[in-house]
Amino acid sequence: MTDNKLPDYDLIIVGGGMVGASLACALGSSGLRIAVIEARPFESEQQPSFDARTVALAYGSKQIFSAMGLWSAIEQLGVTPIKHIHVSDRGHAGSTHLHHQEHQVDALGYVVETRVIGRVLNETLSRLEHVELVCPAQVKNITFSPAMATVDIEQDGQQRSLSAKLLVAADGGNSLVRDLSGIKTINLDYGQSAVIANVATDRPHRHIAYERFTDTGPMALLPAHDTQGGDNLFALVWTVQHKQADKIMALEDAAFMSQLQQRFGDRAGRFVKVGTRHVYPLSLLQSREHVR
Repeated sequence: MTDNKLPDYDLIIVGGGMVGASLACALGSSGLRIAVIEARPFESEQQPSFDARTVALAYGSKQIFSAMGLWSAIEQLGVTPIKHIHVSDRGHAGSTHLHHQEHQVDALGYVVETRVIGRVLNETLSRLEHVELVCPAQVKNITFSPAMATVDIEQDGQQRSLSAKLLVAADGGNSLVRDLSGIKTINLDYGQSAVIANVATDRPHRHIAYERFTDTGPMALLPAHDTQGGDNLFALVWTVQHKQADKIMALEDAAFMSQLQQRFGDRAGRFVKVGTRHVYPLSLLQSREHVR
């Protein structure tokens, strides 16, 4: 492709997860010609950005989604405001308490399932006139010239090339775009994994989020939306060493809750139920370049 040929798009976004889909939605009314390349069908719940995890959105993130016209739809599907934050350190006296009234905001943050955000983003993308969803498609190669970037993809067994003035890598921690661009990274394994699950307590959460520091890593309980209408559900993030994660995952539910109670204490109440558990290794991944 020569530089005197006009590019197919103004912007190509590789990756249709939370980052890529949010960017496309934010620019959807700009008039820019946008292509979003995603390896999985957009209606697929297998998109790793929209799995069973919950995310705690800062108040500023809520304002951004509001400005994009998406917050009301997200809120209708289930959002739990964080009005108070309780921070403690296991084995040490004292604690810190934060309250939303002190900062003159409705909430300090909001807890929402990533799949809820994914549903709203994907439904919005499907309605945007200037955004083309190229999926499922696999990126095979990338070439750069002074005027444009060209992305070679495979879709439905066919090879094709797309070009744009700007290419955005939003394809996750193991970014192929980053690797094909020759951008180096710094990777540090924390030696820890996060065990996550939904847990229920014997009393209401009262919109309190808890963070507790321990000798194996931080623990967090985030007040969560219960589709059954209850108000005693938390999203748990329990950070442990890699070797401890397998043992914790193998515990029966009663033993898991007993060990969780021993580590966390009773400030949130007594744990009475736990849902499906998942484990994610934790590491620091930093790109040496962010713009080229």
